[in-house]
Amino acid sequence: MEELDRGSRRFRLSPAMAVAMLALLVSLGGSAAAAHVLITSQDIKDGTIRLVDISPSAKNSLHAHATNADIADEAYALNDASSFKLIGASTTPTAGKLLPLDSQGRFPASVLPTIAARVYSSKDEPNPIQIAGAPVQRLTFDSVSFDTDHLFDPRRPTDLTAPVDGIYLITTNVSWAIEANATVGINRAVYVYVNDHAIAVDQRPPAGETRQTVTTLYKLVAGDVVEVGLGQDGGRLTANAVGDYAPSLGMALIGPG
Repeated sequence: MEELDRGSRRFRLSPAMAVAMLALLVSLGGSAAAAHVLITSQDIKDGTIRLVDISPSAKNSLHAHATNADIADEAYALNDASSFKLIGASTTPTAGKLLPLDSQGRFPASVLPTIAARVYSSKDEPNPIQIAGAPVQRLTFDSVSFDTDHLFDPRRPTDLTAPVDGIYLITTNVSWAIEANATVGINRAVYVYVNDHAIAVDQRPPAGETRQTVTTLYKLVAGDVVEVGLGQDGGRLTANAVGDYAPSLGMALIGPG
């Protein structure tokens, strides 16, 4: 070890003292270097910071602010000054951009699909036997449960018409009346038609009480006509109007086409 002159005395550094002094120099030199190599936001690349790299205090701070984002009008984010600023939900969204949220963070009713209708028959509807090769009888409707966008026109009592392009949920139900010949034959069929083209059907053998529902999703364009057809081979039967479970047709726009 190097000997140091202290006046008239000479002494030798112990190994432990030498290691301690070296560590101090490295520490001071490293701190000085770090002061000249500060990391900025421009130096941080996507995926380079992991959760394990964040200190417990930073995690707690981020978690505390994250709880403020539970509702739309109290969402926060870091700005360039490393402080939190309020993010407000837009009340005038740009077409094709984000929709405004209500104070609970939900889509308000004003931006949800409102194109929907349900019509039904308030009277029993006779349905004669289906003749092979003959047109399938269409149900007619005389009552409206709801109609938000003029899908139903009483002058065309068999159909609902799509007012805009889109994906629609379509549903119909029929309850066959209990009659002496209710179980005669081998088929009861309920069809959903779009522009006279069958897109869905429920076909089954008859029972003492035959009740059928057909529900489907289908992409429609404005002007497409949706109807319900009935077919059976048991003789003269009736689609029974039983309160709300009357022969009905409903459709609702659920998304863009």
